Amino acid sequence: MAEAFGAIGGAVAGLAATNDAMQGIISAANSGSFTVTPEAGNELIKIFQDFQDNALPSMQSDLLTLKSRTPLGDSPGGKAIAEFNKQVAAGGDGKSYQELILQMKERVPEVIEAIKKGIQLYQDVDEGNAGSIGVRD
Repeated sequence: MAEAFGAIGGAVAGLAATNDAMQGIISAANSGSFTVTPEAGNELIKIFQDFQDNALPSMQSDLLTLKSRTPLGDSPGGKAIAEFNKQVAAGGDGKSYQELILQMKERVPEVIEAIKKGIQLYQDVDEGNAGSIGVRD
């Protein structure tokens, strides 16, 4: 029982960390402080597109199961854990599994655009550096 309890909480914590990292990429790109090579950027874009196309729909499907009350019996402990699992899955506190999935679903396209900005900035800097090689004042 403790393993299931920890697994749900761990999944939410992992999603929250990923969501924060995605926001960090977006913020850095918007401030012009995120650069990435085209090769690495294109690989990141593929990863986020796969996440959007495959992982997020799977998580949404799992959410339907998680939102159901976990049948852990009528004991006070079983009832408390079942209610906790339900709150972690779909609570309205802005930090539930459901809310994080929705935030990530909205954020993935923004991250992809941020990565594209980072690639463009890298290329702009690279071209500027290439143009100044051998030039002295």
